[in-house]
Amino acid sequence: MPDSTLPLITAVIPTRRRAGLVLRAVRSALGQTYPNVEVVVVVDGPDAETVETLQGLAESRLRVIALAENVGGSKARNIGVREAQGRWIALLDDDDQWMPEKLAKQMATMAHTDARHCLVTCRRLERQPGQPDNLAPRRLPRAGEDVSEYLFYSEDSNKHTSGPQTSGFLGTRELFLEVPFSEGLKCHQDWDWYLRAMHNRETVAVAMDEPLYVMYVEPARPRVTDIARWELSLDWVESRKHLFTQRAFISFLINECMFRCEETSNRARIFRKLLALSRSSGRLRMKDLMAAMKWYMFRPSVRLRLVRPYKRLRASLRAAAATSHAMEAPPREQEVQG
Repeated sequence: MPDSTLPLITAVIPTRRRAGLVLRAVRSALGQTYPNVEVVVVVDGPDAETVETLQGLAESRLRVIALAENVGGSKARNIGVREAQGRWIALLDDDDQWMPEKLAKQMATMAHTDARHCLVTCRRLERQPGQPDNLAPRRLPRAGEDVSEYLFYSEDSNKHTSGPQTSGFLGTRELFLEVPFSEGLKCHQDWDWYLRAMHNRETVAVAMDEPLYVMYVEPARPRVTDIARWELSLDWVESRKHLFTQRAFISFLINECMFRCEETSNRARIFRKLLALSRSSGRLRMKDLMAAMKWYMFRPSVRLRLVRPYKRLRASLRAAAATSHAMEAPPREQEVQG
């Protein structure tokens, strides 16, 4: 039962034509151990199946806002925030699932603060069929670390941290109203909001080490079309350059823009352009040049062709090792009665 003595949390879930998935997300939000939760689902455009599926729950804590036209995930989230009745907002993507104690544990970290702009993030388990769960992000921000360097610049690896994701965001409604999602943005919505929120001087932020939700990674989804859009990444990072340190900006150009480049005919020209932009922004490290060379030689589609058989082989070896271990284990003694 709802407990009105505790602050109300509104879970905001944007969705579009994924009735089965959003039902799982909604149930995980309604099933929280935190006792004062409402759920607002923003159906992004005409989608009778999803509306009917959610209405079938007959849940008084659930409100469904059906939009007349598709407006995109960012605007749908902003609409959900404006419609929320809670002082706190928790975002959830329609294909993710919260663990039952997520909101209770996050709220406990903010029990003694009355700041208007609060943000609590957490880690997640990335789950893919046939693979062990992956813990992400691989680390939390260090004390005093610039947020752009936390996300995109790494001293020990070419791979960036990846950072928190929307389904882990819990913040005050005032924060989400003061720093809304950028509407019309075609990529990097999570990074864009997190960078701007963390650069808000009033934001009081806590990052929890514990994974509190599951992100489902579907291998059947097309990957090349998702990542081979380097121009959109370049447009975005140039528009947000004031939020980046020099070396984080350079690292993004190399490990995001070059990483996503699929073009073949103009490939050398594109990489020269990105390298020139990198050099004009600061000093390049040897690892930056090595990464640039790697992304030039191995386009996204090539990397996918190489990675898929490797993953299949790794899964086969794991299965063989597990079978061998089971065969070698001594039989258990059974208790004999009588």
